[in-house]
Amino acid sequence: MSTENQTVKSSKPAAGFKTIFWSGLVAGILDSIAAVIVLHAWYKLTTPQVMQWIASGAYGAAAFTGGTPTVIAGIFFHFVVAYALAVIYFFVFPKIKFLGAWPILSGLLFGVGIFLVMNLLIIPASNIQKSPFDPGLAAVSITWHMLLVGLPISLITKKHYAGKNA
Repeated sequence: MSTENQTVKSSKPAAGFKTIFWSGLVAGILDSIAAVIVLHAWYKLTTPQVMQWIASGAYGAAAFTGGTPTVIAGIFFHFVVAYALAVIYFFVFPKIKFLGAWPILSGLLFGVGIFLVMNLLIIPASNIQKSPFDPGLAAVSITWHMLLVGLPISLITKKHYAGKNA
């Protein structure tokens, strides 16, 4: 095997890692910005309080009195979820042809799926304080998960796989 082929072969995992890194980072940052803006508008939460709200999934109400450590924990948990979503999409992408054929639609649908899984399974199973359903907040949250989480993950992943087939 030539040195050139070895270089190409060894760079494929690095390219996949780079794609996951960027899609998780972009989705995580955009989702954080949206959460801070929307939760401030709805509940007057500050940026640290939004991150503590995320941390309250693990720590319960104590997260809100935990100061900087629970803000950092909230940021950490938030990005763990963003990267988990990026990893899932990256590895499912080549197996489901629809994702590559319709990247915008599939990204938007992925965002809806993210919202549903988070709000129907993950959050209720966590220590986050239960709150009444707000249809306006749900509509805004679904929209931001479609446009700012699902879509970027889909488009960044599509670009990776399109480059492999070029």
